[in-house]
Amino acid sequence: MQKFLLILLCPYLLIGQNYTKEFEPLFETKNYTQAVQKLEVYLSKTPQDLVLLELMGDAYGFQSNWDKAATYYKQFRDLDPYNATSHYKYGGVLGKLAKEGSKLKALGLISKVKTSFLKAAELDPTDKEVRWAMVELYTQLPGFLGGSYDKAMIYASELEVLSNPQGYFAKAYVYENSNREVLAKACYKKGLDSLNELAYSQSKLSKPSHFKFHNNSIHFLVASACVVLNTQLSTGQYYIQVYIEDFSSKDREPLEVAYLLQAQIFKLQNKVQEALDSLEKALLVQPDFKPAMKEKQLILLLKP
Repeated sequence: MQKFLLILLCPYLLIGQNYTKEFEPLFETKNYTQAVQKLEVYLSKTPQDLVLLELMGDAYGFQSNWDKAATYYKQFRDLDPYNATSHYKYGGVLGKLAKEGSKLKALGLISKVKTSFLKAAELDPTDKEVRWAMVELYTQLPGFLGGSYDKAMIYASELEVLSNPQGYFAKAYVYENSNREVLAKACYKKGLDSLNELAYSQSKLSKPSHFKFHNNSIHFLVASACVVLNTQLSTGQYYIQVYIEDFSSKDREPLEVAYLLQAQIFKLQNKVQEALDSLEKALLVQPDFKPAMKEKQLILLLKP
């Protein structure tokens, strides 16, 4: 069951203006231990400071300490129940606990995850991250736990209203997971086309610029689209590199899978050695990663 429970923790940090200068560099350099130490000092003086509670949850979340992250996010939610972010982050970390815990524990947490996400969606009808979380939740959950591709598509359609590219990629994600490859390809193409249109409209350059999304999983999906359609491979390389560089415990696809996707793009570009290098990185992360082993054998056959 655990493989179905792939829930996003949270996108990027929401740092209060008063603490930006002190904590932003620590999070950017992934110095979460020092961030926790400083936050403990501040919280001992102002234990109900919402920004500090959220930051503490973030710091523990990025360290994959889901229990402690849940403790601080719950305090954040209880003190600010009309804040969509508080419900979203609390639901996300409960999802992580469900994924990594026992089946019995997962069964007890899933309803709380759904309740938290639904409340966040209700409180903020324009929050794209919440809708991404709902898309993933309903796509990955088995039916007997409330999973539903139809419900996932409802939130993907809401995403499309808020952001055409994200909506198309969300729909492609649902179609791909439900083995509807033709429809997935069509949405991947629409996603890339709308992304290019948006880039051209916002760029003052002679060629389109790339975007960096708050949800790292979108970078992975853009790169996947380039592979599936065998098009815009340099764009695909940009987005998968962003995914790898920004990778953290909150991301849906494991790092070895990202390196495999990078290798596939290099392969399509006829960059054999670069593809092999990416596969070696995948195998360093997960030595028994069979898809990377298989891809390596195939690429070695192509090598002169």
